[in-house]
Amino acid sequence: MAKSSANSVSGRVPPQSVQAEQAVICACLDSEQAMTVAITTLDPDDFYHPGNRLIFRAILELASERNAVDIITVSERLTRKGELETVGGTAYISKLSDLMIIRSNIAQYASIVRQKALLRRLIGSLDEIIKTSYEGDQEANNLVDIAIQRLSEMRENPAGKGFESISEILRRTLQEVMAVSQGKKDRKVVRTGFPKLDQATGGLRPGSLVIVAARPAMGKSALVVNIATNTSIFYNTHVAFFSLEMSKEEIGNRILSSKAAISTFKLQNANVSQEDWKEISKALKTISSAPFFIDDRSGINTVEMMAQCRKLKNENRLGLVVVDYMQLMSPAGGRSFGNRQQEISDISRSLKIMAKELEVPVIALSQLSRGAENRDEHRPILSDLRDSGAIEQDADMVIFIYRSKYYDSSLAKPEIEDAEIILAKNRQGPTKTVHMKWWPKRTLFFEEEESGAPASIEGSDPGPSGEDSLSEDGVVFGKYAQYIE
Repeated sequence: MAKSSANSVSGRVPPQSVQAEQAVICACLDSEQAMTVAITTLDPDDFYHPGNRLIFRAILELASERNAVDIITVSERLTRKGELETVGGTAYISKLSDLMIIRSNIAQYASIVRQKALLRRLIGSLDEIIKTSYEGDQEANNLVDIAIQRLSEMRENPAGKGFESISEILRRTLQEVMAVSQGKKDRKVVRTGFPKLDQATGGLRPGSLVIVAARPAMGKSALVVNIATNTSIFYNTHVAFFSLEMSKEEIGNRILSSKAAISTFKLQNANVSQEDWKEISKALKTISSAPFFIDDRSGINTVEMMAQCRKLKNENRLGLVVVDYMQLMSPAGGRSFGNRQQEISDISRSLKIMAKELEVPVIALSQLSRGAENRDEHRPILSDLRDSGAIEQDADMVIFIYRSKYYDSSLAKPEIEDAEIILAKNRQGPTKTVHMKWWPKRTLFFEEEESGAPASIEGSDPGPSGEDSLSEDGVVFGKYAQYIE
């Protein structure tokens, strides 16, 4: 056997299967169909044996030129390139063509070659990281980012299988539609816990990037915290919440305030009465069991997020990712683009790729420019998205929050305000506006029925029937009271 170009590690031979490589070449020399499978799966560098690598490259060149591929044409091509003797001459190629293999197993043979090649690259990448670590010229965090990024790029995507016929795609899709319509299977969407919003959006679909944007203090963080809390409590959806602005304790206070009917101000100042403690105790029974995970490290990048989320995904503990907010994220690997728009474009694209690879919806918060404030009509539009047009391009859904009282400085604001949740972009459905109520004292958004009572949450305990609960300003919350309180 010719010496491989791959380096051995600690005297050990790197992962390889020369037999599988020979089987692939044998099938290529004998079957055009097998050759098509091989050249769409493998690259010449996937071959460990240098002779096999050169032969497969010759096969690839002949196929790309639409020439015949057999012992004679491959030998001729290698002779012209001065490589025939390097591979072992015509005798070696003839030996490969005479192997006893099952041509229909070409996909399995190619898969073995591919997996061994990935293992060798993994060893090479880690070896390079170790070498750089010993040199000590790079910061540790930068090396961690580089290592994670390289491993992520190397990872095989099980969902990515290349071309697939439309008939097979529709067969699988219609099977799922039938199973859902017959009640045998639930739709693969994440519900927000807001019935009208879920009806408008159709639910948050796996692989989708949802941008929630608003001006500062409009309530965008509160909305996504409400959504994350609802879906984790009522639907047992596992939520990974990355908070680059608020601490874990601040988020915890917001959640507790919304569920225990105690203002965030009272919690922050420890001004809690005996009656308040009773409400806190009730709320904790519901909140404590929610699969809600919070990471409040500042300056985190998409590579670190992917690593954290993949760990949860592998443990079957990931259903929704929330990022609060994009403009506070750092570029992966400590890279500097010299242009903030390019950095945000890279972050936006990375979040979309993360959603697709993890097969979960990703909600990312974004700031808006001052454009809306300079117009007579203050409702935001897509062009108000700050820093990059790529955000609008990458997003599957763009949601704006608008409260008219936000711009009204002449009147005292009521305890509960009207709020508009504007679906400005929706790839899976219509754009429309969902009307909600905003209760700033509780940092809470809620929907209101035509009767004036908030809409009930599907999947939640409606509470004792016939019992109404009054807020301090006299609004009747009815069976929805357990959600508020």
